Amino acid sequence: MTTDPVAVLTTGVDSFSPYVQTSGELHDPVFDEPTQYGTAYHAYCQAVLAEAGPTGERAERLERAGRGLDAALAHTENPDLPPTGASFSRADGSVRRSNHRDFTWPPILKTFRVLRDAGDERAAGFADRIAAVDILRSFRSRPPSNWASVWLSGEWIRIREGLSPYSVEDVDEWLTVFLADLLRPEDGFYFEPGKPNSYDLFTRLHVADLLVEGYDGRHRPALERLMETGLERSLAVQLSDGSLASAHRSAGQTWTLGAQVAYFTRARAYFAARCDTERADRAAEAATRSYVSMRRWQRPGATFSPVENVLPEGWRVGYEAYTADGHYANLALAFLAAAVRAGFTGDPQVTADRTPATRVEHAPIFRGVASAGRYSVAVNADPAPAYDGFGITDLTAGPDRHLQFASSVRHPETGRFLNLGTALRSGGVRGELDVLAQRTFTLDAPIEALDRPGARAGLRLRGRADRGDGDDAMPYLLELGVYDDGVRVEEATPGVAGERSLLVPYLRNPGTGVHTEVERTPYGVRLVHGAEVVAVTVEAPVQAMVHLPYGFENRRGLCGLVRLDLAGMHDTVRFTVAVAR
Repeated sequence: MTTDPVAVLTTGVDSFSPYVQTSGELHDPVFDEPTQYGTAYHAYCQAVLAEAGPTGERAERLERAGRGLDAALAHTENPDLPPTGASFSRADGSVRRSNHRDFTWPPILKTFRVLRDAGDERAAGFADRIAAVDILRSFRSRPPSNWASVWLSGEWIRIREGLSPYSVEDVDEWLTVFLADLLRPEDGFYFEPGKPNSYDLFTRLHVADLLVEGYDGRHRPALERLMETGLERSLAVQLSDGSLASAHRSAGQTWTLGAQVAYFTRARAYFAARCDTERADRAAEAATRSYVSMRRWQRPGATFSPVENVLPEGWRVGYEAYTADGHYANLALAFLAAAVRAGFTGDPQVTADRTPATRVEHAPIFRGVASAGRYSVAVNADPAPAYDGFGITDLTAGPDRHLQFASSVRHPETGRFLNLGTALRSGGVRGELDVLAQRTFTLDAPIEALDRPGARAGLRLRGRADRGDGDDAMPYLLELGVYDDGVRVEEATPGVAGERSLLVPYLRNPGTGVHTEVERTPYGVRLVHGAEVVAVTVEAPVQAMVHLPYGFENRRGLCGLVRLDLAGMHDTVRFTVAVAR
């Protein structure tokens, strides 16, 4: 697999060439119409490839970028035109449309600058049209929406180019609204309802673009502080395979990988310019780690995937209702393009051995991530019912591996989520289950960093849940230790013993042609995915195993479920997840 980001970008961008119309407008490969903001980001990718790609392709790339910019501007400058496809039904293929012009502004401005600097004869006409756009009429959102951070980053470029009726004072006022609550420099976090890691990153990336583009208004100190605290948060919630820890919506979309590459590349340059080599080096390594993950999601002979699997587009596995290949895949590629333009090369080389780090976040986030060596584990104590299960949402085993426990596994028929963890059982072997990942818990204390002998990182979560029978709340304890040889888990209902089962939802088919096979062992199971092997070992006799290889899915693809019914009565289940090969 190539390490050259320009080659990865080229393959991804060109995979959409069959869907570009004569006008320059990009159609989605499944729904055959423009979706959200895909045209603008595809045009920007073409512009960057004109600069970074082979000289012999430069003229053609510039021509494609110009046609795409013309089409994107035609849509953005006229809000009376019908909106593009925005929401897509997996059940019956229907499309709902709404205004997403806000997102077109940064790629329009950035593509314009590339064309102008290349001496393109259309640049003067584009400048006039850009200057004439009424952003408050064309754009749907206002601060502090994450959407507004996007158009704001584009509007700042328009101001810098002398094409805007607004000024730095207007940007100050817009930022004041963000900083009043949702954008929190001391926490390094953008708080959107549901607390998604994805839109925290997304918003901070666009705010970082303001600094990169020379914002010098009265909120510059706050944005500089956000670069420091935001980098620390982004480093902590990046999992060992380079992906972003799952939480709420847009987890597992490839744009979160591209956004990490862009954000960490911005951070590397920002801190290097300030002679902060420690932060700059950490950011550079993190950018490459996310890139190593992102490059895996090019579908062979088809389009670059908007999600972290390469199953066919029409299957929509791992997609949100608002996900479509036309815009989300090109958004991911455009973030990579921005990183390439900012100097990203794919270096330094990423190793499996990662410096130990633990981040715990109490109110209002209620999540934690612990990483060391090849392993990362993330827990969610306040999951959104439509997106995640309680407990271990992610357990990853390093870069360039497909067999990861990454995002909660969903049973589409029931809508219920499963995580790696235990269930209360009644009725003996193969009896009814009360899955702890589907319970609602109240924390007794903030999630804690856990220091166990020999462990390099760890987490402790303590709480209680309604038992559902009018009795006192059931106590709950989850302790995780990240060791050199695996992740050790202790999940307990202290003082409340009963029959227990260990559930192992696993990735079976990511679309690569390799399927995971399950082998029973005396103390658990081995999951074999081609050359990759992961062992799950439980410290209790296994009385029975049930294997359901189909009927489940998560962000990474089609999934199966292994159920291990444990012999005896337990209030604590201890198990280990380790890479065997």
